[in-house]
Amino acid sequence: MMHAIKSLKANRSMLKKRRLKSKDDVYGKKSVTKLHFKKSTPRDLARIRKMMFIQKEKEKRTMFYAIVVTFLLLFILYLIFVL
Repeated sequence: MMHAIKSLKANRSMLKKRRLKSKDDVYGKKSVTKLHFKKSTPRDLARIRKMMFIQKEKEKRTMFYAIVVTFLLLFILYLIFVL
């Protein structure tokens, strides 16, 4: 039991010596980050727009096929179980 008391006193004495930390000590000093963006040409912008359009059309087509397949499966299940 004596060892527990000594350990508790040692821990308390260590807590008293601790100094409080500020946010700057924990997270570091604030610094301004400079961003360097690449300059794009009108040709690059047109290419990006075209790629986005193609991707959007592909997503629309995929969604349409998913909806059609879902309705077909539900209709087949309806025919099997109801009729």
